[in-house]
Amino acid sequence: MVRLLNQAGVQAREISGLLLEDGRRRQTLSSWIQVFDESGEEWAIFHPLTGEQGKPDNLLLWETGGRAVLEVQGGTNSRVTFSMMTHDQPASAAVRNHYSEDTLLNFSIHSLPLEEQALFQTILLIPIGALMVVFLRVLVGIKTSGTFMPVLIALAFIQTTLPTGLIGFLLIVAIGLIIRNYLSYLNLLLVARVSAVIITVIAIISIFTVLAYRMGLSAGLTITFFPMIILAWTIERMSILWEEEGPKQVLIQGGGSLITAILAYLAMNNPWVRHITFNFLGVQLILMALILLLGNYTGYRLLELRRFKPITDDEKPS
Repeated sequence: MVRLLNQAGVQAREISGLLLEDGRRRQTLSSWIQVFDESGEEWAIFHPLTGEQGKPDNLLLWETGGRAVLEVQGGTNSRVTFSMMTHDQPASAAVRNHYSEDTLLNFSIHSLPLEEQALFQTILLIPIGALMVVFLRVLVGIKTSGTFMPVLIALAFIQTTLPTGLIGFLLIVAIGLIIRNYLSYLNLLLVARVSAVIITVIAIISIFTVLAYRMGLSAGLTITFFPMIILAWTIERMSILWEEEGPKQVLIQGGGSLITAILAYLAMNNPWVRHITFNFLGVQLILMALILLLGNYTGYRLLELRRFKPITDDEKPS
């Protein structure tokens, strides 16, 4: 494309940029096209696939000279990846951290490499999701397929964005249930059946990813972040539940899992929550204390109160 523009007398060049997204790891540079606008005497940036003009707010221009990002002599299979994470701190704290990096007493999580910090930022959100699951199951009474499966689905939603994650989850589970229904006629043992479902889930995700790429839907490529083993066990549980108790219970537990996953996602993806859980590790003890308090609750759940509605109706004067 750059060569065609140059042959047509248009000044153009290929540039490399990095899309900045909080918590991303092992990201690579993306290619963009810069075209010189002679009337305005400035360079304009275009996306090579969509043709969209303009520099995105989260695009960091890395180099514009067309030079190699990495030059290696005597090595093979080398590549450059980037890890990024948003972190705000006062200048005085940055200076103190800089001079305390080499001491053995620096046990701060900020002393870790950036890639590990991004990993811990995600891990430290799991107690928030666990608290949401405990609250919704113990106090509200929502039924879920698996105890903490919604937390893992919520983590996948953080990577894929909520609309893409919901569509991908529903499609994978729906197609997986159809294939699992066929496997039930083969009378397989449990281990073999679950293994077959795992391979099926991987195949479904692979097909969806290729289709999304061919259709130009870049958001569909993030569907690979779904936990495949958990999805396979979810399909297995729902299939058994369908056979034993009917489709109504499948809808109740499946819908409860989705509602719990969405609420956990909203709580875990909040910028204030991400900041507090990462920078103040003592919050984990507070979350544990809240979970222990909820664990001692033995009263009625909120959704169970509808069982007493006929009693209140009978007491009303006619």
